[in-house]
Amino acid sequence: MPSVFAQSTLVTLPDQRRLEIIRYGNPTHRPVVFHHGYASSGLSIPPHAELLEQLQLQILAPNRPGVGLSDVHTALTLESFADDVLFGLEALLIAGPVGLLGWSAGGLYAQAQAALYSAQTTTLHLLSTCLPLGEPATYRHLPPRWKTIKFLNDYTAPLARPLFLRLSRQWTREPDRMIDRFMNLLGPAEQEEAGNPVSRIVLRDAAQHGFSHRGQGVYDDGRALCRPPRFHLSAIQAPTTIWHGTDDFIWHPAPIYYLGSRLPHATLRMLPGEGHMLFLKYWRQILEQVSQEMGD
Repeated sequence: MPSVFAQSTLVTLPDQRRLEIIRYGNPTHRPVVFHHGYASSGLSIPPHAELLEQLQLQILAPNRPGVGLSDVHTALTLESFADDVLFGLEALLIAGPVGLLGWSAGGLYAQAQAALYSAQTTTLHLLSTCLPLGEPATYRHLPPRWKTIKFLNDYTAPLARPLFLRLSRQWTREPDRMIDRFMNLLGPAEQEEAGNPVSRIVLRDAAQHGFSHRGQGVYDDGRALCRPPRFHLSAIQAPTTIWHGTDDFIWHPAPIYYLGSRLPHATLRMLPGEGHMLFLKYWRQILEQVSQEMGD
């Protein structure tokens, strides 16, 4: 559940689904939207309240359908969630442009929002991001492992439903064992980044939240990530910074250069020796740049 540092708000969407938005910081400060990773949630924000106060920023972290208290939406797409988020922001009386952050798979949702709602986006930061898996042009640049993952998602996804249900039960009952098990599957850089006890708790709680609703949200999220996008990367007009580690175990850095070439205003920050959770380590630098780009 959200900590004292975070405040959870439920917004009723036009189709009567509930969207949970977790707010960090002062509601009067400049808004930054954070799109969480796959099998994670809006609880993956580093607990640095003093930094948000110093920079006069608030973080709004929407939980995708089937995550936390957000209702399941089996027809989830990248585009439908961009619409959900915009409606949620308006319900919270946030009418002006926002900064966008997207970690891992959340980077693809951030790309969708930035492309579809360019006028409402001041800056875009992609943190160890995912690429558009369902786009044919991008598919050719995917590492072999991700081509296999997409193939399995496209043709055998229903067979994985029992797995997600079992994982949901395990995360509910044994979150500490599960976070240790998960980290042991990753590379040295990720294990070092999550070695901080605070970071471990953040990742653990976010994953436990992510596997709500019997794992249905994780299943639907995977399906959405692999569908052909209905937006063009060239539509992203906001200044974009791609933060990526050279030792990222989950997303090899090679395709990231290709992504950078597709985004009109992209700057690559390839960080030597860093892994997939680098945002936990570079949170201050990321938010300082966001604050500067958003202005007063």
